Amino acid sequence: MLIPFKNFRKKIPESIEKKIKYTFKNRALLQTALTHRSAAKSQNESYERLEFLGDAILDLVISDHLYQKHPEKSEGQLTQMRSMLVNAKTLHEVAKSIHLQQDLNVDRSINLDNSPTQKNLLSCALEAIIGAIYLDRGMRYAEIFIKRFIISNKEHEAIPSEYNYKGQLLEYCQKHSIDPPEFRTESVDGPDHARHYTIVVYINDVLYGTGTGTTKRVAEQQAAEEAYKVLVTQ
Repeated sequence: MLIPFKNFRKKIPESIEKKIKYTFKNRALLQTALTHRSAAKSQNESYERLEFLGDAILDLVISDHLYQKHPEKSEGQLTQMRSMLVNAKTLHEVAKSIHLQQDLNVDRSINLDNSPTQKNLLSCALEAIIGAIYLDRGMRYAEIFIKRFIISNKEHEAIPSEYNYKGQLLEYCQKHSIDPPEFRTESVDGPDHARHYTIVVYINDVLYGTGTGTTKRVAEQQAAEEAYKVLVTQ
């Protein structure tokens, strides 16, 4: 769908504030957050500066939430989880879920039927709204918005189930038209009664994961878990 050119509106439709469940004291901030540079009178009247601010706030809020909620997770695990929550795909999905594209100021020359363009524009606008909320009323309200629309809706995707990673990996590759993973036995050590397996998984001849265990199945699941987490955070 092409979104027609819109000049700066004097009045923001109430529908957008209902959708984001936040009422601005300074509606000019919201107007700026919804304006792409193609429809702005100057660069400072587009969402780009607010996007810069919102990106930093989002990263901080997500990092703090994961740190407090998952004291058992290592720095590497927390980084992986944050990457699965703070990425263009997640932000795009959240923006689409509240139909944010209906309220953007975009020049008619911008083709939102182009998927990469739409993904980038909507994810940037969502970060700009976070920045606008922060400037309007402070961190507490920005945090409420992030927890309501991003953490509560997407956190489960950052913590894949603890079973059948091999199945999840196969399903992910099939869904995204990626060649199926190839599991290879790298080594088998120890006596018959105490075997120790090392399994590696390759996708398109690139090593994505390594697993070890007392059974081949356990080692495969560990390798599949590592490969799955690498894929989903790319």
